[in-house]
Amino acid sequence: MQKTDEDMNLDRMVRLVCEIAKAGLGRYYAGGDELPYSAAVGKPGRFELSGASLRYAAISQIGIAKWRMFHPEDGPLLPDLWARIVNNRDKSNHIGDYGLGLWAGILSEADDSDIFAKLLSDGWRSRADSCNAVELGWIVQACALAVRNRSELESISKPILDEARERLMRLFVPGSGLFQRHDRPGFSRAVSRRVACFADQVYPIIALSNYGKAFDNRDCIDYAAEAVERICGFQGPLGQWWWHYDTKAGKISEEYPVFSVHQDAMAPMAILAGDRASGADHRKNIELGMRWLLGNNELDTNMLLDEAGAIWRDIEKREPGKLSRNLRAALCTAGLGPLHRFAGKCCLGFRINYECRPYHLGWILYAWADFGRQVEKAQEV
Repeated sequence: MQKTDEDMNLDRMVRLVCEIAKAGLGRYYAGGDELPYSAAVGKPGRFELSGASLRYAAISQIGIAKWRMFHPEDGPLLPDLWARIVNNRDKSNHIGDYGLGLWAGILSEADDSDIFAKLLSDGWRSRADSCNAVELGWIVQACALAVRNRSELESISKPILDEARERLMRLFVPGSGLFQRHDRPGFSRAVSRRVACFADQVYPIIALSNYGKAFDNRDCIDYAAEAVERICGFQGPLGQWWWHYDTKAGKISEEYPVFSVHQDAMAPMAILAGDRASGADHRKNIELGMRWLLGNNELDTNMLLDEAGAIWRDIEKREPGKLSRNLRAALCTAGLGPLHRFAGKCCLGFRINYECRPYHLGWILYAWADFGRQVEKAQEV
């Protein structure tokens, strides 16, 4: 596939990926009660669905619901997944999924959003300690929306919101300006505690930015703004949003894979939320990241499949399994800097992961639904 016009501005790039996202979500959820996990899209016209994921359906519904708020004319073109999500709720017992379900229900203005509020409440006390930064970000975002938009859910959501926000803020590492993955003690957890992924930055930034703006909490805004500044400072020369960070040393642990969803959805939605709360402007970083997706990357390849309504998942190293990322995380945690840098240079080249997952398309719609529009405080989503 040819590289996209290098002169394409951000507005045109946004319109392009949003059209692909709308078309792709229609194909993923075309009929029945299926909630697919992935699609193989490596060849023209190939779109083979596989697996099942309530989590990905909830994220897709979050994007669809927000998009409809700002683009009601597209309502008939997009599937409404809420009934399927409710019908399949027993297929997941992950507390993070309950947070996503509540988030989706509130944005969908569903009368039965309380289903996921109750599931979240029932599981919170026994599972709170197992939540990583990602899940805490989802739960803070969901409960904040519930408290602000559904008075009947305040009594059940507010205690969870307060505790989850405190737990999330404790994961912020002031010296590095990053969120560590969790704070569970023990030597065996040293690597997973210290080495955090890009998602561990994205969802806390979104949650704390929106919480800080909605509830006038300056500390939340400042933590999120500092994390935005840090990830932008780490951005690669081609606009890459690198995957793993050493949150203690404040440096990159492992660059690859570079995921398309980070480039066109997760980084933009975090940065836009952070900038909206803090008043900063990182539009140039967002635009550079989008250009990676459209061909300014390691393989000079456009990752978009317009005709399929899909976007290739990532560019990754040619290596057996997850050798590089696991080895470099261990070396990083052990403080073996020279070996860590040497291991990063051992690469047999790159390859494309010919796959697309529906949550990617959902986050695209969420990221860009209100792009260029003034969002009133009461409508913070």
